[in-house]
Amino acid sequence: MEKELFTIHIKFSNDDTHSESHDEDTVTGAVQRLTRGPAAMGGLVKEVKVVDMLDCTNFLWRGGKLIFPIPRVHCAPW
Repeated sequence: MEKELFTIHIKFSNDDTHSESHDEDTVTGAVQRLTRGPAAMGGLVKEVKVVDMLDCTNFLWRGGKLIFPIPRVHCAPW
């Protein structure tokens, strides 16, 4: 089976942008690096957004806070 691919869009404090491509094995480590690493702790990373192959936002971190998914809110099973 083919692995799901993700694009991480990064916005820096000077409003420059960068994107990285990851698969399901590497996306978690990349998000941790970008939201908890030295650049994030130093205020250099302004926003991190993870988008899947269908262009759905899976994760949004802005200004040091998790915006999406909403913490402690789970989707109800249908």
